[in-house]
Amino acid sequence: MRPARSILAAGVVLVAVMSVRAADSGAPPAAVRVGMSEKVCQLTGDVDWETGRPTAARTLANFGLDATDLGYPVEHVGKLILLFGDSWPPPHGGGAEGEIPPDDAVGLTTRREPPGNDGKCLELRIHDKPAPPRTFAPATIVGPIKIKQGFFNVPSGGVSAGGELFGFFWTDHCGSPNRLDPSPDAPLARPNANQKCPESDGRNSIGRGVLARSDDDGRSFYGVVPMPAGFVYATAVNSRLPVGLPEDQRLGVYIFGVPRYRASVPYLAQARIESLGDPATWRFFVGRAENGQPRWASRKQWTPGASDGSPPAAWRPPGEAEIFAPVAEAGRCIGEFSISWNAPLHLWLMLYNCRREILARVAPAPWGPWSVPTVILGPDDKLGCRLFMTADGCGNRRDFWPGKHVDGKFVAGGTYAPYVLNRYTTAADGEGPGRGSTIYWVVSTWNPYEVLVMRTTLRAAPR
Repeated sequence: MRPARSILAAGVVLVAVMSVRAADSGAPPAAVRVGMSEKVCQLTGDVDWETGRPTAARTLANFGLDATDLGYPVEHVGKLILLFGDSWPPPHGGGAEGEIPPDDAVGLTTRREPPGNDGKCLELRIHDKPAPPRTFAPATIVGPIKIKQGFFNVPSGGVSAGGELFGFFWTDHCGSPNRLDPSPDAPLARPNANQKCPESDGRNSIGRGVLARSDDDGRSFYGVVPMPAGFVYATAVNSRLPVGLPEDQRLGVYIFGVPRYRASVPYLAQARIESLGDPATWRFFVGRAENGQPRWASRKQWTPGASDGSPPAAWRPPGEAEIFAPVAEAGRCIGEFSISWNAPLHLWLMLYNCRREILARVAPAPWGPWSVPTVILGPDDKLGCRLFMTADGCGNRRDFWPGKHVDGKFVAGGTYAPYVLNRYTTAADGEGPGRGSTIYWVVSTWNPYEVLVMRTTLRAAPR
């Protein structure tokens, strides 16, 4: 994976415009961060990069996993499965720039108590191959349909439905992609090719999404199904599971997906639990009616002309498919993200990285209207040499990218892939009106190439 791009100079102005427009749309007030977002523990690796002390899981010594990112959490039959991204060791070949082999570690925990001061973090275990030398066992697609699972081809999310674990995988993506800019009218249009990325159907900077299922807690997946147009980097929520969710929102499984990695706003689909594995049966969000209720389209309406061979780049979604409405260009920046029902706030909560910040939005329903973003982790928190490496280095801290220095500068870290660990969400007391919630979430830092567990308290105004 990659760290977020640097912030745009015009971003502050655009966010201000977004605030006015969101207020006009009837969206709820933005959530308020209470105090600082705190690092609870380093989840992966053997040595905590900040403190130099051993991590709780010691994932290299115990499971052969040195470094990784992502860690998308999926609640599944009492276990919390974590789907990690490109994982070390070892470096490997296979296809252009190592894009072919599976290299995505999978972890799990059964811990129910929020991580805190007991030094156990999440009590994480990693699927491994116990025969010497001990190595992690990557999530592997088995069966006749093979997909790329190497560098920059990763699981984007997952969901448990009907007793089965479903994983969403991003594939056919170049290990060294070209920059993507927002393109809402042609979201699947590819940039110009170069030597590193030919922008062909099999290797391009957009990639494509597939859905597969597992019956062994994510060790292997089978039954690969192509995702619908636009659902390239996707995940889902089973609406039957959350406590306190309004009954009229229990519509089965909600699938969210972005078409352009870190250059778009999610789309939304809805599926019956029993037919999640058949996207032909899904309904697709195309905007809200005047009464705020969602409008849905069939698969045929969502992809008109797809059966006649029209190129994907010519496709655009019908209606107002982006779940933020209206949208300022500064909002089209979502790649890695999580969406969950926050019972204490009685709101849906989205976390995502946008440029150099981790942002949170809230909404009364999956289709919105969504609030303006709240920064829960960003440059003002002075994270350099605390959570990640700076360009000037951080003393004798481990450098995870020593071969990528430019002009004597280190590869600077950054925060990305914020995913809520919703089993640990709790209500938070506080002064004043409104509701409070403490969330625990994972975040990746690039350098160090590890995953951290964070804690943040949010308050939402009464509605």
